[in-house]
Amino acid sequence: MKNIFKVAAIFAISLFISCSDEETGRDLGQNGFTHNQTFHVLNNAFVTDEDVLDSLPAGIAVTLSNVNLGDSSAVSNVSKLHFKYNDINLAPGTITNISDYYIEVGGKFEFNAADSIYTYTNGTYLLNSAQTGLTATEKNVIINSVNDNRVDMTFSFTRTDGQVITGKYQGVFSDTNVNP
Repeated sequence: MKNIFKVAAIFAISLFISCSDEETGRDLGQNGFTHNQTFHVLNNAFVTDEDVLDSLPAGIAVTLSNVNLGDSSAVSNVSKLHFKYNDINLAPGTITNISDYYIEVGGKFEFNAADSIYTYTNGTYLLNSAQTGLTATEKNVIINSVNDNRVDMTFSFTRTDGQVITGKYQGVFSDTNVNP
């Protein structure tokens, strides 16, 4: 019986070691942004193409988050980066004409007992195109590559007060529309 437990333990350890982050499509702990010398992890990417009916440029929304925003269950300390630009599809290139953007930390999903659903409560905005004092004077997103459901991008936003927020994401993305 002891041999069975030893074999099972060795099998479990080898299975754990053999699974790499590459298999999940995410570079866990490496994707995210830096603000005030603090790194915020963003391991999930969501891309929404607002016009899939024709080949005219329309809104492409990209949201990076530290949690799966499609699974709204009692999650707190949510970090998000969101930006929207006009193009035909998500493609390699440099994007500087970004009219809608924000970076948020500390958001949370809260259970509402009255209707038994989770609702999202915004956290603190570090950057927000709709909030005076938190807008960016420079916005730069470089999409290095896109293939199938993987994207490699870097980004940099300079706030009006001179603070710079930089980061990267390399991994899988979902084309599911997420809202919060």
